[in-house]
Amino acid sequence: MNGDDGSRRQIWLAIIVLGALLGGGIAAAACWAAGMGVIAALGAGGSTFLGLALLGLAAGQFLAD
Repeated sequence: MNGDDGSRRQIWLAIIVLGALLGGGIAAAACWAAGMGVIAALGAGGSTFLGLALLGLAAGQFLAD
């Protein structure tokens, strides 16, 4: 996240959120394929999404400073 202009930050934010969404979707699909219920699989995918998004944003903030 190197750069001061707002458009570059928005692009990095979009990349981080889309990557987290992809990871959460893969985690939910893997849990559902492993035999978990739909609610549990969606919970696992959602928590994976939140974890990856927060990790990506924290890493981006760390690298920007």
